[in-house]
Amino acid sequence: MTRRMLTPLTLITATALIGIALAIPQPVAASETQGTPLFANETVMLDRDSLMLSDLFVGLPAGKDARIGDAPLPGETMTVRVSTLRNLSDIHHLDWSPLHNRVHVTVRREGRAIPLQQIRNAIEERLADGFVSDRVEVELTNRRLSLMVPADIVPEISVDNIDYNSRNQRFAASISVAIGNGKVIRAQTQGEVHPVIEIPVLSRHMAPGETIQAGDIVWTEMRARRSSYNTVSSTDQLVGMSARRPISAGRVIRRTDVKPIELIQKGDLVTMIFRTAFMTLTLRGRALEDGARKDTIRVKNLASGKTVVGSVTDSGIVSVAGPRLAMN
Repeated sequence: MTRRMLTPLTLITATALIGIALAIPQPVAASETQGTPLFANETVMLDRDSLMLSDLFVGLPAGKDARIGDAPLPGETMTVRVSTLRNLSDIHHLDWSPLHNRVHVTVRREGRAIPLQQIRNAIEERLADGFVSDRVEVELTNRRLSLMVPADIVPEISVDNIDYNSRNQRFAASISVAIGNGKVIRAQTQGEVHPVIEIPVLSRHMAPGETIQAGDIVWTEMRARRSSYNTVSSTDQLVGMSARRPISAGRVIRRTDVKPIELIQKGDLVTMIFRTAFMTLTLRGRALEDGARKDTIRVKNLASGKTVVGSVTDSGIVSVAGPRLAMN
């Protein structure tokens, strides 16, 4: 929030004051207002863009109100000093005298700050319109940028001009926001542009050993430079997998955070299956290793006592090659 001091020449010049006085209905004579108790206000909070005489003086007689200037910009403050109050009192024939020379009125304008994310979104959309082809995320260098608008206005940010350097991925932009009654606030901003990628993350906390289902997965964005070969980038790398360690919702998942679900454990009795176009042969065996789906494990043929190698296809099921099975 900024604060500015209002002098007779900054609020309204003497000529402007006379012009306003002539533009309003002819004021009553000073004698008609004598006896009316008038006080200078201390603090005024405005929700409009006009400053009225009644905002500065309490007890203003009927018919004496008038517009005397612009209110501060949304979120800003100005001070109307005693000299300006005297001038206004004389021009509008008010029976008012200050008790001392330190009398002043503090005028504040209601306002709310536009969220920085809304500013970033507007710049990202502008960059996507002819500057970059990938999805990007904007980081503002001047993070204290504050654009204040009236509380009752839904702000629409316009990126009037933008300069983008593709080599260092930096930008400078001129933005503006209409605040009503033909008035516009403007600002300059700059920052960095970061390409982003979409990655799958969990929608809930996952404990070790839990199986990840398709319904547990949502998508989010991350900066491309923060990803690596170890970053999970597709749902195929998650669905049907087991959490190796606790995984928080929304957190980037690494390949080493998950593991295949072991369908067979060492020592389990399994069914060995040999299939051809003409027949299916099954034998009983005992697993000599743990195995998840598509893992290759060793199995002892209980009929022959010899060892074969097969691929885990389901819980307790191992598919083996024909020649290996036949030789044992």
